[in-house]
Amino acid sequence: MPPSTLNVNITVLPSGVLSLFDEPFYELVRKLAGPVKAKLLEVQGIRSAYSLIHTEDIFDILKYACKALDEIKRKVCLLLNDNRYIVKPDCKSNMRYFTQLLNLKNQEHLKSSGLR
Repeated sequence: MPPSTLNVNITVLPSGVLSLFDEPFYELVRKLAGPVKAKLLEVQGIRSAYSLIHTEDIFDILKYACKALDEIKRKVCLLLNDNRYIVKPDCKSNMRYFTQLLNLKNQEHLKSSGLR
């Protein structure tokens, strides 16, 4: 079982990460989480850190049969013998870590703004 608290270093994020939108955001995702995860976010219209933070499960969409998702499914999931797909554990953990980084950066921003 993974630890409930990871040692995260938000200094890997650029200072303006919370204002990145569209291609600059996807480029950061490619760099820190991988190109397939960036494509998964893009196909769902998750275009910014705030959009990602407020998405409950980015992998939920993969349970649907959709041609636009076929290539992503082959890279993000394992195909079981009964033709069901399951998300690879490394993909889940990479995105959990990336989302946690963004959440911590957002908390830091809220504290420095006096909003929290």
